[in-house]
This record gives sequence, structure tokens and C-alpha cells, in this order.
Amino acid sequence: MKFSQKRLSRPNLGGLLATRAGAVTLALVCAVVAAGLLVFALSSYKHTTQAVIPQATVLVATAEIHKGTSGEAIAAQNLFKSTPVISTQVTAGALSNSASLKGSVAVSDILPGQQLTAAEFTTVAGVVGQLGPNQRAVSLTIDEAHGDTDVLQAGDSVDVYAALTDRGTQVLSLLIPDALVIKPAGAAGAAAAPAAGAAPAASGASLVLAVSTTQAPALAFASDNGHLWIFLRPADAANPSPGLTTLSSILSSATATTTGTHP
Repeated sequence: MKFSQKRLSRPNLGGLLATRAGAVTLALVCAVVAAGLLVFALSSYKHTTQAVIPQATVLVATAEIHKGTSGEAIAAQNLFKSTPVISTQVTAGALSNSASLKGSVAVSDILPGQQLTAAEFTTVAGVVGQLGPNQRAVSLTIDEAHGDTDVLQAGDSVDVYAALTDRGTQVLSLLIPDALVIKPAGAAGAAAAPAAGAAPAASGASLVLAVSTTQAPALAFASDNGHLWIFLRPADAANPSPGLTTLSSILSSATATTTGTHP
């Protein structure tokens, strides 16, 4: 008697590649496997890179910072940004907190992309440390009735109005909105207490304001040739509307209010 032996069939790779459908199927399988290996490799590389290369956050200049620019002006003008940097590329003394700029000025020009370091800044005490590059301190003599001298404190903000004569007509005009009070009038011998962390205020009998370089000469002229009014501003004040106040405008406004009409 003869026994027959049935052989088990095995996948034939040659036969699979012999058909178009088989070749496409095999290519798709290979592509999926390759994509999976690539994703795994990238994930492993990213994890390894993060674990091996630590980073630090430093302040980097976004625009040129000129010598003498105050830290407050640098922050107000957004002249820097916090940037993550590989630890090995951090400059010695690099600043990481914007609070470090308060009360300091740049001792040299700083270029865009340069890390801000402690060596590039110095602390300036007194009134000079409170002024920006385009500001000046102006001293004014003013009485209590016109200058709120009994309530003003160092660090307050005020609106400055000037009463002048224009072609024989007396006018009152907004001269400077939102001026900083460096020292109130009448603080002779002892300055008013400054805000926490601020530089000590100056002492003396006159009112000292910080104004821009274009406002300073106008303020000096109005002080010598007219009368000044100082209006204390609240912390959330909006700037008042510009314009001239005259006798005619006051009477016109009063008449409109009485009659219920508007000028």
C-alpha cells in the first residue's frame, strides 16, 4: 500500500510580486513599517535631545538699545524678549528677569539679538535715574491754589494747563497731559516719601516735573509769560480733550446749558 503525503503550502514571495496587486500590497506594507520606524526614531531623538541639552531663558534685545537708556524705557518700548537658549550659549551674567532692569541705565549700546547682561547696566540714583533719554526735569514755582501743593506727592501724575494772552484775549490751554511729579512744591529739607523701590526724591521749595524734551521749553515759556495750573490725575485717568478755553467759550457753554441747547 502506498501512502500519499500532502505538503503544506508556503507563501511564495515571487508569486506575490508577480501580480500588480501583490506588488502594490507589499509596497504599502513596507511604507507603513518605514513610517512607523521613522516616527519612533524621531520621538526617541527628541526625548534624548531634551534630556541631554538643558536650556535657560534669558533677555535678548529685539532692537538697538542706546547708551543711557533707562531700564524702564527699555521695558516700556518692548526692546527685549525672553528667549530660551541652550545653556552652553548663555552669556556670563545674562539677565533672565525684567525686574533686574528697574532703576538702571545702559552703559553702552546694545545691538539686536544680543543678550542683556548685568555688566551692560548700572544703577543711577536720584532724579537722573527717574528720567528717560528724551525727558528733562523742570522746576516750577507755583502757589497752593494753582498747584495742589498740599496734596501732591512724588510719583503722582498731573495735567498742566497754561493761562496766556493771545492777541489781547486771555486763554487757558492744556499744555502737558500726564506729567510725572518728581518732587512736590514745599518739600524743603525733606522730600516726600517716594513709592516703594523708587529713587529718593529731590528736596526744595519748587515743584519738579518730568516732561519730554519738546515739552520742557514750552513749559518754561508759559511759566515766565503766563500762569500755570496743575491738576492732579487719578490712576485710571483718560487724557483730557485739547482746546482753548476763553471767556466766549465759557459763556457759550453756560448759555447752552441754561437753554438746553448745544453750541
